[in-house]
Formats: sequence, structure tokens, C-alpha cells
Amino acid sequence: MNPYEYVQKQADRIQYAPVDRVIEMILRDYKFIPKLNLSDVIEWVGACYGLINYPGMFRHKITGSDALTPNITVTQYRGELPIDFKKVLKAGVRDYDSKEVYRPSTGTFTEFQYSLNDTPKYSNSDKVYSIRGGYIFIEDETATLEIAYEAFPIDDRGYPLVPDDERVLQYMKEYIAERVSFNLLAARKIDQYVYEEINKRRMFRAGSAHAALVNPSPDTMESWTWARLKLMPRVLNHESSFAYHGNKEDLTLGTNEDV
Repeated sequence: MNPYEYVQKQADRIQYAPVDRVIEMILRDYKFIPKLNLSDVIEWVGACYGLINYPGMFRHKITGSDALTPNITVTQYRGELPIDFKKVLKAGVRDYDSKEVYRPSTGTFTEFQYSLNDTPKYSNSDKVYSIRGGYIFIEDETATLEIAYEAFPIDDRGYPLVPDDERVLQYMKEYIAERVSFNLLAARKIDQYVYEEINKRRMFRAGSAHAALVNPSPDTMESWTWARLKLMPRVLNHESSFAYHGNKEDLTLGTNEDV
């Protein structure tokens, strides 16, 4: 399987719902919460992503797949990363035209070529990159890059999407309700018992939400198995973007057909 097809397959494994779904659940289940500030909800949803801390919550994308995230045009040694960028997938940077795969730079000065505006003094025989501050830096002054990366799931409004799993939705509901309830408790608008009950629900839902996403599919587990069971060590997987890393290997010892 082509690695970029695998990326898309993994992305399709998790379905997403708009953040409005969580807001509706809070207003439905907690009548004492009169309204919610949308900007606060967006911040709290981002906090939930960090607390659950499972990469499967993020989408796997390729630049150039939609109008919001085109391939990266590098000028003067740097290019701007996509708006939903989180991190690069393994061997996930390559030249759009030649398909040569880049590797992370170990050099100190790669990211400074933009400010120096000078030809790199130290050049590599292979392609390297460095990421810093929302930009990707390379040793070529101009290029077009194709990147496979983990992306924060957003809708066409720029609002975050949430995994459409009941356990995850319930955790996000309880987390945001606890944040709002704490402010209401501080303002003496709700009883302390109410806040403590909501906080208990939040803590109970946390582990369930993580477990909902952490279990790999049988297909993924088989790929992991064949990646470990190798007849011959492969030391150049990076050059093919790990396209064959999870392939099964067979040892042909011959048959009796010619006897």
C-alpha cells in the first residue's frame, strides 16, 4: 500500500462532528448554564485534545488535497506551513516534482538561511528541512514541497471538529461544563455540591475517552506485526517514505515442481 493511501485510510477511520454538537449537549443536560462563549469553548476543546493526548484524534492529510492547504511554495529558503498543521508524519516531506524525500536537518544553520539570504555554506548531498515558528526551511532557495502531516481537524468555518465518538463527546461535555461551573461557583451562583458532582463526572469520563481512541484496528496490528518480523534488516526505509515497512516477507526455499 502506498504510504499516502495508508495516511488517507487512517484519516477515514475516525469520524468527526462539529463543535456545535458539544455545545448542544451541555445546554441540554445542564439547564443552569444559560449560555456559552464560543471562543471559550474552542479553547477548551483544544485543551481536551491535549489532555486526551492520543494522535489518532488528529487527521492525517497531504498538502494539495484541498484549497485551504495547497502544496508549499518555498521562496528564499522558507515556506509557510498549512493553517491546520500539527506535525510532520514519518518521512512526510518530499519534493513535489522529483518526489525526493527530505529528512530533518541536523545542521545548526538550516533555518537561518531565510534571514541570511545567502547560499548555504554547508550543503548536503540529500534533501533536508527544519521546522520553526510556522515555517519550513530548506537549503534550496526555491522549491515546491508536498507534506504529509497530522492536522487539527477543522470545518470550513475554521472551528474545531471533535471525534464523533460518544465517550469522547461526553468527556468534552463534562470538561467544558466543569470549567463553566467553576466560574459559577466562584460567583456563588451554584452550590458547591453541584460543582463537585460535575467534576467527578469529568474525571470518570477522561479514561473512557482515551480508551475509545487508543485501541488499534486489526489491520493496523497486522502491519505492526510484519514491521517487527523481518527476515532481512531494512536500513533505507526513509527513502521510500516507509512504503514497505509493514509488508510481509516470504522466504522462497524452492519447490518440487521441476522434479
